Amino acid sequence: MKGKQYIFRSPLVSGEIIFKYDLNGFLREVVFPEKLSLSHYVWIGKYIPYNESIINKMKNAKAAFSIEEIPVDLSFNRFWTDYKYKVGKKKMAENLWDRMSLSDRIKALSYIPKYLDHVKRTGHDQAYPTTYLNQRYFES
Repeated sequence: MKGKQYIFRSPLVSGEIIFKYDLNGFLREVVFPEKLSLSHYVWIGKYIPYNESIINKMKNAKAAFSIEEIPVDLSFNRFWTDYKYKVGKKKMAENLWDRMSLSDRIKALSYIPKYLDHVKRTGHDQAYPTTYLNQRYFES
């Protein structure tokens, strides 16, 4: 499906909810976690972001949840290119990537620009890609 996808996280919900929008910004699919309480279904039914403009407003709201756009390309090659430090064992990093959850892949890719900025500002050495993934730097 072409369009944008967003991931909804909340400490009140175990798992993530994924909203998928078409190219016109209309909601086309909602992917729920395996376990979701009836009250969460009711909340989603009441506040469902049927249009991408609504989810963007929700994204900027100060609430007990977060909404983040899912990068279109979640492949290892995207990670390897974005990380820009091609040292260490590529195959080992790829195996780590393949075992990661969708949520962790999103976090890892989204955090790369912040991490590279931190490395640049502090003068610290950049971690090997395998270390970045293994030590979960993206959860900092």
